[in-house]
Amino acid sequence: MTQPAQTSPTPQLPAMTLADLQAQMQHWQQPAFRAKQLLDWCNKGVLDPCEMANIPAPLRQLLQENLCCQPLKLVHRQCSSDGTRKYLFALQRDRVAGKMVESVFIPEEKRGTVCISSQVGCVLDCPFCHTGTQGFEANLTAGEIVAQVLMIKHDLRQEPLADELHSDVTHIVYMGMGEPMANEAAVQQSIEILMDEQRLHLSRRRITVSSSGLVPQITRLGAAQPVNLAISLHSADDAKRDILVPINKKYPLAELRRCLDAYPIGKQRHITLEYVMLDGVNDQADDLATLVRFVQPERERVNLIQFNPYPGSPYSGSSKQHMKRFAQQLISQGIRATVRRSRGDDIMAACGQLKADATIPNQG
Repeated sequence: MTQPAQTSPTPQLPAMTLADLQAQMQHWQQPAFRAKQLLDWCNKGVLDPCEMANIPAPLRQLLQENLCCQPLKLVHRQCSSDGTRKYLFALQRDRVAGKMVESVFIPEEKRGTVCISSQVGCVLDCPFCHTGTQGFEANLTAGEIVAQVLMIKHDLRQEPLADELHSDVTHIVYMGMGEPMANEAAVQQSIEILMDEQRLHLSRRRITVSSSGLVPQITRLGAAQPVNLAISLHSADDAKRDILVPINKKYPLAELRRCLDAYPIGKQRHITLEYVMLDGVNDQADDLATLVRFVQPERERVNLIQFNPYPGSPYSGSSKQHMKRFAQQLISQGIRATVRRSRGDDIMAACGQLKADATIPNQG
């Protein structure tokens, strides 16, 4: 019986390099300079060919008919009282059309950080994380990952923030929905695109990938793209971490320790160990002692994170006073430690709160 021919996925414009577009222009018998024009629009976040003013109508039609120019559709945007913006995007490609992901823009005075998703839902099942309650639905393509950044750039150009806040993208963190290292190929490709000098040309020092501890993938990331690394640690005790971060059963702390020791970091750079503080769970004296023994102070710093509750959560967070004391005790042991300031929690945009919900709240 003859098997149906496999069709190649439609190329997604946000994932295309200048060389890709030059080859496409040649195939369509278009002038070579059109490739650079298209890339300029793309880098500004303009992905709809109809908005590309210097592109002739026949080429716009070719783009719409042959490429996936807009792999995501903006469904909703919420604005926090602190300037944070949360975006809900729907995927457009076949088989996953309509599935949704969330992304967050976190503005500060001198920087603007986009927190991007790499999966619809998450393959892991960390019990304190709202995203984990969604389950895993799909991996994002490199084009869909990059499109989050580009569409947020476009939104900020259309509606800048208040003058005291930065209204452009300067930093990227892979800390949204999903485990980035479980979508390794697409994440690595998206990093290459974001760093491409013909694209956004971001320095690897401005890109951070967060992982729960997939040791082989982290090792390969360090070899290929040694960007900043953050580890969702949450406990330095294997028994507790088996519960809080179940991937620990496959890659326990001893394996993770060897992996982190070998990860290449630049001068004056540190691996970030993320530690969500849960009242009575991982914030006691014995937890502090095991954490102090695990951390390599010359290579790592600890970021203490306030637990952000979600409906049905079985946990409650440590008090702010206790978090400050915990941080001071780490500092007294020669460990760099900070308490992360929660941003966007009033719109469920803070750490651990992202979950793509088809129920759209009132416009903020």
